[in-house]
Amino acid sequence: MSELNKHKIGVTIIIPVYNAQKYLRKCLDSLLNQTYQNYEVLMVNDGSTDRSAEILEEYADNYKDKFKLFHKENGGQSSARNLALPHVSGEYITFLDSDDYYEKHYLEYLYVAAKKNDSDMVISGQKKVDENGKVYLSIDYDIKKYPNCILRRLNFSGKLYKTEYMRKHKMKFAVGKTYEDNPFNFVMIFLAKNLVILPYSGYYQVGHPGSTTTKKIVEERLPYKEIAKAIDYVLKHKDEINDYSIFEFTILSFFTYFIFQANKKHMYLSLEDRKSDTKVIQNLCEYVMRILKKYFPKYWKNEHLGITKNPELQLTQRVGTKVFVILCRLNLLKSFATLYYKL
Repeated sequence: MSELNKHKIGVTIIIPVYNAQKYLRKCLDSLLNQTYQNYEVLMVNDGSTDRSAEILEEYADNYKDKFKLFHKENGGQSSARNLALPHVSGEYITFLDSDDYYEKHYLEYLYVAAKKNDSDMVISGQKKVDENGKVYLSIDYDIKKYPNCILRRLNFSGKLYKTEYMRKHKMKFAVGKTYEDNPFNFVMIFLAKNLVILPYSGYYQVGHPGSTTTKKIVEERLPYKEIAKAIDYVLKHKDEINDYSIFEFTILSFFTYFIFQANKKHMYLSLEDRKSDTKVIQNLCEYVMRILKKYFPKYWKNEHLGITKNPELQLTQRVGTKVFVILCRLNLLKSFATLYYKL
């Protein structure tokens, strides 16, 4: 091994931090306990007003060889991640939210899989846990039983990206938007060379009332332009798409979930006032119809649509996506969604 490669950092972990003092030590300690130690951590304090900055400075001082700290005014997770990207030295990049944590083998398993397959991206599962660490949902990819792996989740949890691959496509994050990970991963998942999907879930996502995904949707923060831009970008690189039919089905499934579930209630936490305004949903339906008409003119012919197909998916997802497509075909999506949100 050359001296250059000997000292090359394998993985860069980017952590945006805003008022996370309650969860931060568990998050950072999960990195110290990793079986794979050739990493760097870029921590971005996004204008925290609690003790987060103090905790971050403690780790940066005590582990100077691994932890690097940046401070900025509050601007949201995306702006924090964007600040860190030019400072990445690792061969691969992964993301960790400041209230989440890794299982001790997480970096090792993902990095070894990436290197073994010369992969642009590795996908693994995740566990959703409450604040006490109790698992209420385990998301796993059973690739032995379902090698096509139709379901590819679009969040950052459980994913590793080759830095060169991200920079080739000039990837950045939509500032001031929610669900910014979805358009990002439309591009990253489906243009990846030698994509690897692991039957392993070592990312622990902590669900609590203050987390981003529990908040009511605000229309101004929906990534309309970013979703369209990502779809357009992937289709302009059609020769590089690793599976077009799954890409199209993922878009259909994503819109189904986004309209009929994500904006009405939270799946796992009992929260009041979660449901979005009807007008927001109507605008979203109009947007979805425009996207399908422009980019997927024969979406109803997708080979993965069907209640009896793809048994790896939950029946509700198979039925929901099929119903969504029928409503779109009959131009009834907006009126049906309006009625659904009044129930």
